[in-house]
Amino acid sequence: MFIATAALAVNGAPALLWGELPAGPYAVGYRVIYERDRSQPWSGNAGRPVRIAMWYPAAPGVDSDPMRYVDYLLYGGPEDFADIDQPLEENDRQSWISDLSEVSSEGPAIAARLFATPTAAHRDAAPARGRFPLVLYSPGLGSRGDSNAELGEFLASHGYVVATVPNIGASAEHLEMGNSAADLERHTRDVEFAWSHVKQLPFVDDTNVATVGHSVGGIVALYLAMRHPEIKAVISLDGSFGFVGHVEHMTRLPQYAPAKVTASLLDLRRANHAQGATYDRIVVRALRRSDRYLVSLPRMFHGDFTEFGTIGQLLSVPLPPNNEGRTRRTGYEGNQHAYRAALDFLDTKLRGGADAMRRFRVDVAGVNGAVLEYFRRR
Repeated sequence: MFIATAALAVNGAPALLWGELPAGPYAVGYRVIYERDRSQPWSGNAGRPVRIAMWYPAAPGVDSDPMRYVDYLLYGGPEDFADIDQPLEENDRQSWISDLSEVSSEGPAIAARLFATPTAAHRDAAPARGRFPLVLYSPGLGSRGDSNAELGEFLASHGYVVATVPNIGASAEHLEMGNSAADLERHTRDVEFAWSHVKQLPFVDDTNVATVGHSVGGIVALYLAMRHPEIKAVISLDGSFGFVGHVEHMTRLPQYAPAKVTASLLDLRRANHAQGATYDRIVVRALRRSDRYLVSLPRMFHGDFTEFGTIGQLLSVPLPPNNEGRTRRTGYEGNQHAYRAALDFLDTKLRGGADAMRRFRVDVAGVNGAVLEYFRRR
């Protein structure tokens, strides 16, 4: 059973796109920081643009209206960021319409409803008092500015700062990021650069850091733990490093070093062979100094590990063909359990919550057919 307590958006109404995720004690703030990384090349020698989006616990009594969903797709950065802001903004909104139109003739209308939906986030709200653990989030290829806003808002309400950057290519002329070693190295450095700025904020506790990544972003999340032993936890949401045909994207990285990972790993993924993907655990097995929790969730597709898990169900998006017995409801329920388990895992590893691991196991067990495997560090 879900706890029917959701985040508040407008005048006490639940924020639709959280579904039934239980809200934490904090309001949710959202801000964007624009910086240039002068150590990485960019068009005109201006330094690589790094757009840092951040959810954080906000002070009580926020009196501003919450953001609408479309606000995540309206960039509005400084003039010198126009070379990335304008094409990303245009792509983000159009790609939602295109993706929804592929499964429904009502795609534009569904997109309009989505864009008008209130979120739980308040732009530039004052941060809550205190210092909060930091979660660095890496999106998958082709992600938009709203990438996992559901998870970012949810964790912020429970006392976490969540920071993310878009995945962009080598230059304004080649803005699309691929999965080559060079592209993944660039994105990793973007996250590291964002980290160097966010950790200076007075409400960020840089002694408790975790990484989370979806799809190819799962590679970056784990790679960061190889480069930074101070990272305490890694959560992979259907991460590419665990599937046949994608392992080499991880192992060919220049600083691939599984023996350096001491962070605990939570590997959440869809069932073996779903959508034609087959498990390959060579990377997970190599993480011998890490406590590893491997969870497979049946009747979920790749996108259900992002905000689309709730959007698909709550906005009645039709299923694509060849759905392998999955429904929008099964994807939604898997999404809800996965995000609750992610919070429990972070509470266990970053806060030492005495009851959090028990809650984690309950959340996993709540999914009919879920499998949890545990591998102790050696």
